[in-house]
Amino acid sequence: LEHYWGSNSRASVAGFYKDIENPIEIFSSFNDNAVVSRFANAPSAKLYGAEVELQWNKDLYDLGEWWDSKRFVAIANYTYTKSDISVQDGDLVNIPELGGLQPASNFFEDGTALTGQSDHIVNLQLGLEDEDRLSQQTILLSYASDRVVSRGLNGTPPQPDVIESPGLRLDFVWREGFDLFGAEMEAKFEARNIFGRGHEEFQQSGDNRIDINTYDLGQSFALSISAKI
Repeated sequence: LEHYWGSNSRASVAGFYKDIENPIEIFSSFNDNAVVSRFANAPSAKLYGAEVELQWNKDLYDLGEWWDSKRFVAIANYTYTKSDISVQDGDLVNIPELGGLQPASNFFEDGTALTGQSDHIVNLQLGLEDEDRLSQQTILLSYASDRVVSRGLNGTPPQPDVIESPGLRLDFVWREGFDLFGAEMEAKFEARNIFGRGHEEFQQSGDNRIDINTYDLGQSFALSISAKI
C-alpha cells in the first residue's frame, strides 16, 4: 500500500511471506583453537514480516532567499522479519564432509530463526538538498538487532549459536557540485561509522560469553573530487 502527497512525500506499508524449501544454513564446529564453518540444507523454513517506510519532504523557501531552492528530506524505514526453521523427526541432512546423511536435528533446532536474519532493521535518513543544483548534506542512522551468523552443533552438550550484534551506526555524507574550467565537478565528503561501532560475533551461554570474530572497525573519513567531461 502506498500513499503520496505534496512535495513527493510518501508513505508505504508492505507485507511478505516466504515458504522456503531446503534453505542453506551455516554451522560451525571447533577444532582446538580453530573454527570450522560448513554449509548444509535445513529441511524447510518460513519467513514473514512487514516493512513500513515514510518519506517527508519540506520545502524551505519561506525561510528566506538563500533557502529558495532547498528542502528538508526525512526518510524512515522499519522492517520486522520473523523466520522459523522446521525440523521434524526423520528429517535428514546430507553433509559429505561428515559422512553423508545424518539426522537434521544434529544441526538444526526446530523453531529457530534463519541465519543472517535480524528481527528488527531501522534506517533513518535526514538531509538537506538543493533542487536546482547538486548540493546534499545527509545524516544516516542504521540499526539491526542481533542475528545468528552460524549454527552451533546440537551435540552433547549443544554448542550455542554464533551471534552477530550489528547495533547502531551513524554516517554523514556531503555532496557538492560546481563548475571548473567548463567541466562539471563533484566534491564528496564521507564520514563513516562515526560512533566507532565494532564488529561483534560471539557465543553466549548464560553470563558466559566467548568472542569468535570480534574486532574494531574504527571510523573512516574520505574526500573525493570527480569530473564529468
